[in-house]
Amino acid sequence: MSILHPFLFRTFLAAAACAVAGLSAARAATESTAPVGYQTISLLDNSDTYVSVPFHRPAVYHGQVASISGNVITVSGTPGWTSSQFVYAAGTQPNTYYVLVRNGAKEGNYYTVTANGSNTLMLDPAGDNLATIGTQTTIAVIPYWTIATLFPPSDAGTSFTPSTLASINTSILIPNIHGVGINLASSATYFYFNNAWRKIGLSFAIDKGDDILLPDTYFIVRNTNAAQTGTFTTYGRVLTGKAAMVLTTRPDRAQDNPVALARPVPVTLAESNLIGSGAFAVTTNWVMPTDLLLVFDNTTRVINKSATGTYYYFNNGWRKIGHPPTADFSNDAVFSANYGVIIRKAATGTGSSATWANAPTY
Repeated sequence: MSILHPFLFRTFLAAAACAVAGLSAARAATESTAPVGYQTISLLDNSDTYVSVPFHRPAVYHGQVASISGNVITVSGTPGWTSSQFVYAAGTQPNTYYVLVRNGAKEGNYYTVTANGSNTLMLDPAGDNLATIGTQTTIAVIPYWTIATLFPPSDAGTSFTPSTLASINTSILIPNIHGVGINLASSATYFYFNNAWRKIGLSFAIDKGDDILLPDTYFIVRNTNAAQTGTFTTYGRVLTGKAAMVLTTRPDRAQDNPVALARPVPVTLAESNLIGSGAFAVTTNWVMPTDLLLVFDNTTRVINKSATGTYYYFNNGWRKIGHPPTADFSNDAVFSANYGVIIRKAATGTGSSATWANAPTY
């Protein structure tokens, strides 16, 4: 269920209307009054549940880019930051931050903050050219969700079942976004034990609750036989602008991209802009589909789930494997809140990435 507070939603609509009119001051107001929402979903026992977060945490800064040099952004004005204010420090500063681009050519893209000065932000460009962000672009500095902020100790017995020395009950599996190929194993697994989140492969004495969860991918909550069905509730700010996701390709093989669309409302294939953005390759021979979109069923109790539906784009419409290539599934709302999918990009020969930009329907 998706709920936006009525007053905040009306505030958002009014601010959005001003932004459409092109008022830069209204744009800043929109950023600071983004509507707040919450959602609740079930995490079935003896099952994997694909989960994403359709909200972001409150921004700690909104402003404009004054200049860019390499991977360093200088912002306008004098925000008065202290050195390394946005840098994670175990035990003293639990947050890792990212810069979200709010307008312009790179709207919807985000970059992790690695250092900061009094009015500067050093970013991890992740292979991108930050100069394309452009001066006068509006940005926000936002803390990532972490394991512990989404699953705090106070939610033990509600959204997760603590583990014991005898049994890992609820675990959180992180997809391998840097792996090569398809059907990739998870890159990390977390479980709650002895009052903190731990990571398989590390000492049980290490608290990993500050590990981040990316805004454009999902994670899997796995409840074993010993775990109860959980109820997972997320609260946060609604993304009012574009969301941008980089889809990786390989020159010699297909590549899986585990992604999630951070929207609190369902989005259909037609509304997704996967085709319009050029991020999803069109199939020319339906017998041999090019790019594929795999979806999973969170209502069935299965561990290590297989895809329950696979889509491709052919002859000006979205098609589904197992159905006639003339059947149109463009109105299937495959992008639901608190959910994730896999986009399987076909080999490209060049290995170049593609950016999927999605604008909100609200």
